[in-house]
Amino acid sequence: MGMGFLPGREIRVIRKAPLGDPTIYLIDSTEISLRQDDSKMIKVEPLYPAPLSIIDSGTYVIANFQAGEFFIQKMKRLGMQIGAELKVIDNHHDCKIHVEIREKVILIGRRMAEKIFLEKINE
Repeated sequence: MGMGFLPGREIRVIRKAPLGDPTIYLIDSTEISLRQDDSKMIKVEPLYPAPLSIIDSGTYVIANFQAGEFFIQKMKRLGMQIGAELKVIDNHHDCKIHVEIREKVILIGRRMAEKIFLEKINE
């Protein structure tokens, strides 16, 4: 709490080390570096739309893609387009993400998942 991790505060991931540990967070105007062991003790909820790379299992709608036309066309070929429902089956936050779209299970890599923004479906 002394570093600014307080209830209701907005926390942004600025960057990660090449192997994923540590991660640098931005709270207000302060950058804070934390190792995974420490960051696991902090409970956060994403602000939506949020990138697929940080989302837990559940059902979502694709809100947008933050990428170029080539990436968007590649996603369309996989059946992923804005407004489509997507089910996140498994996301361990350290390897590929298992998703289901239109009854097809697809593995999405971390870098691709950072470009796919989802909106949570209220159930």
